[in-house]
Amino acid sequence: MILIEAPPNNIFGGFLFSRASVLQTCDMFSKIYLAALGLSIAVMAFLTYYSWSWLQSIGQPAAAVAGYEYHSNLAWITLWITSVVLLLLGNAVLWTTRSAWAMWVSFLYFAVAIIALFFWLDRVFLDFVQTNTGVDTSVSTEPFIGAILIIAAAVMVFLNKFLVVRLLAKTYPESTKTASEAEADIE
Repeated sequence: MILIEAPPNNIFGGFLFSRASVLQTCDMFSKIYLAALGLSIAVMAFLTYYSWSWLQSIGQPAAAVAGYEYHSNLAWITLWITSVVLLLLGNAVLWTTRSAWAMWVSFLYFAVAIIALFFWLDRVFLDFVQTNTGVDTSVSTEPFIGAILIIAAAVMVFLNKFLVVRLLAKTYPESTKTASEAEADIE
């Protein structure tokens, strides 16, 4: 992309507030977001796999359950922390680029992780408990809780996006002048 920079029209010589620096800032927030997303996905994938691997243990079932519960709780805490960080970075991307893609990708990350933890991993755990203890685990409330969490997260992301867009519009209102009118004001 080739940018032709306008002559400086502020006391800082156009350096601090030039269009090129704004585009670099937009690009920087997107790159930071993508790096944080990749790291979050890798950590959650590892913790989910490690929790699942405890249930494949051939040792004592009580030790396997304790290991599973520890790492599953660690995955749950990590999911909340990474989701909040990704949503905050998504707000920064929305503010700088006026595009909400990062916020919806954050929601997608949260939803996929909830599906993995509540629908798949919980079912594997309940099957493990039933196989090793004989306790009937055919009914679980975890999928219902997971579905409610996904819906609540979607509503929260939508409201967050709505508020940020409204604040952005109030902070930087769209100009109603045409380009020729703006040039006439400068002359």
